[in-house]
Amino acid sequence: MGTWNTKINGNDTFQDIYQNFFDLYNQGQNPTDVSKQIQDGFGEMFKDYDDKNNSLFGLALAQWETKSLNPTIFKQVKEIIENGNDIEIWKGLGADEKTLKQRQIVLDKFLAQISIDRDKPKRRVRPKFEYSAIQLLKLPAPDFKKTFEIIESYNNGVYSSTSSGLGWSTGGGSVFYFYEQGKFVTAQWLDSQTLEIRHDITIKFVKKEETFFYCGDQGVIKYIAE
Repeated sequence: MGTWNTKINGNDTFQDIYQNFFDLYNQGQNPTDVSKQIQDGFGEMFKDYDDKNNSLFGLALAQWETKSLNPTIFKQVKEIIENGNDIEIWKGLGADEKTLKQRQIVLDKFLAQISIDRDKPKRRVRPKFEYSAIQLLKLPAPDFKKTFEIIESYNNGVYSSTSSGLGWSTGGGSVFYFYEQGKFVTAQWLDSQTLEIRHDITIKFVKKEETFFYCGDQGVIKYIAE
């Protein structure tokens, strides 16, 4: 338990379960299927003495808000609250009497809340999508007609791919890409028609062009693994 916040959602364990449930739910998945994935994926938390209650509370609230509250989950939560198990855990963690009373009030309100069916399921929220890119290399050719570029792409702040391309003033095309973050890769022009790419020997390229051609401008691309 990472905090003494007595709110039902005032701890990291609850938030892990609840937030991961809605990450999947907001992707359009059936809440019953989501519940199974959560219980399978966080199985150890549902078994841990200190984390079990808050895991069940997080899942129960998520199910209640999506009108999918499983009777077995509800029964487990009800027993935990009514038999004083959660309060005993808090005592064991060193909570004082004032904190225990506040926690009991929160538990009773929570049980009363999920004991009454919600009118409508919580509205799904379209997952936020933000694309960003980091330019690793920008290298004009000696003839200044074209430029080679390498970038790392990110979706919602999470690495997605490393790619490269050759661009002319009126167009261009991709050269290579792979899905391994932090790998060494660089390039140099040997002349205007020869591009040399040096890279980590372990990179598994998904695409790897060895020539280029655009509007009569053509050349070769050499790869050197190191």
